[in-house]
Amino acid sequence: MPPVLSLLLGLVLALTAQAASSGLVLTNAIRTVDLTALPAVSEQIGVVIQNNHDSKVAKSYVVQIPASKRDRLSEISVRERKSGTELPLAKLNEDSSYQATFNHPLQPGDKISLNIDLVFLNTVVAQPAAIGQSDDQAWTWSDHVSILSADPVNKQKTVVKAPGTIKSYSQLNSTTKSGKAVTFGPFTKDSPELKNAQMAQVRFLDNSEQLEALEHRREYFVSHWANDLNVLEHYALRNRAPAISDGFDKVKQTVSRFMKARDNFIKTLLVKVPVDARQMYVVDEIGNVSTSAVTRPQRVDGERFKVMQLKPRYPMAGQWNYTWWHGYSVPLSSYLRVQGTRHALRVPFIGSITGSASQSNEIPVAAIKTRNTAVSRYQLRVTLPEGATNIHAHVPFAVDGLRMERQHYYFDLQGRTVVVIEHHNVAPSAADAHVVVTYDYSRWALWQKPAVVALVLFVLFAMASVVNRMQHGLATNSPVPKSKKSQ
Repeated sequence: MPPVLSLLLGLVLALTAQAASSGLVLTNAIRTVDLTALPAVSEQIGVVIQNNHDSKVAKSYVVQIPASKRDRLSEISVRERKSGTELPLAKLNEDSSYQATFNHPLQPGDKISLNIDLVFLNTVVAQPAAIGQSDDQAWTWSDHVSILSADPVNKQKTVVKAPGTIKSYSQLNSTTKSGKAVTFGPFTKDSPELKNAQMAQVRFLDNSEQLEALEHRREYFVSHWANDLNVLEHYALRNRAPAISDGFDKVKQTVSRFMKARDNFIKTLLVKVPVDARQMYVVDEIGNVSTSAVTRPQRVDGERFKVMQLKPRYPMAGQWNYTWWHGYSVPLSSYLRVQGTRHALRVPFIGSITGSASQSNEIPVAAIKTRNTAVSRYQLRVTLPEGATNIHAHVPFAVDGLRMERQHYYFDLQGRTVVVIEHHNVAPSAADAHVVVTYDYSRWALWQKPAVVALVLFVLFAMASVVNRMQHGLATNSPVPKSKKSQ
């Protein structure tokens, strides 16, 4: 390459690097990894950011997600540590980089403290992957000891909080253990652990139940005429516990009921339903449900609800799947607000289900608060009545997909609009979120279906009357054959 071109290329690269440099430096970073609510793993990264640029103000900070965990990210938020104000987030590209915009530009030399909250699903793996029916479950958390950042980090450390006894952990420099917590660091920017992006592991015991909904579909059907909101839920569930090493043994499983308070089998599924739910039913694809029951209205932490209890004939062992669907109806007026022709339907974003490995026949209703099911692929469908127009869906967080579909049912002329929301990696905490669907629905649209039914019946009756009269007329006008005289 000619010297002139090399000089120009070097100048362009230097200017590009200078323009790309944000001038931000993380003077301190503390990452806390909380493993006490598996299968959800919560990470909070507290950072102190300083603007080291000579003259330019900083308006945002870029949060980067490691490639090994991008497909497991469920929730992300950034807040100012002092005020607690949440910063606006925008996804930059397909590599899961998010830009957090400061509420006030960061002047040169100024600092700001942020808390970055992340939730990942199913990132902790069982080791060993197969155990005995009643053995303790051992899990391993593995990740880089340093946080991923496009800006330089002067000092950082990572604290890992385990839910059970810690069996082993990586022995790095400046590593300490206190009870059920392991601290890696602090490390400076010149530490080999940060320069080499070293991995760290924590192995611990945890016998709590962990479920993964491979697929979950929740459907709402709105009926203004019947004042009814029908709810239908499809589940494809898997027990995340380690697989059985020596095969399923019903005798051992029965004996364990008298020897231990629990084992590694999911025996009961608890589904929370509204207190005014009625006409409840359960359909199993392979007939595995042997017992189902619904409790009386309960009150836990000020919330009233019922619990649908499902007991499979064969308990769910580790890595076993279970597929079924259930449904119920609730009064539409409890979820719909009307102002003129404008309607607002407010419904839960997702249902709540809890798996229990307890050997007891009577499970406390408060166990429904133990949310231990994470959803990998989720779809929400809201079927509105025919004639609904000007439809908008409001979701409290960003979702992977939102679209409108048209579906025809009996006696539909134009079809009904179906609001379809799709999302991946739904954490158990999403059960507290609600979706609001607003639409216009006139009185004529309400009476359109009965009018169509009445018109069809009238036409059928008229056609039957005409055919009957034609047959009667043909019968009276036809000649009567003469009888033959006997010879």
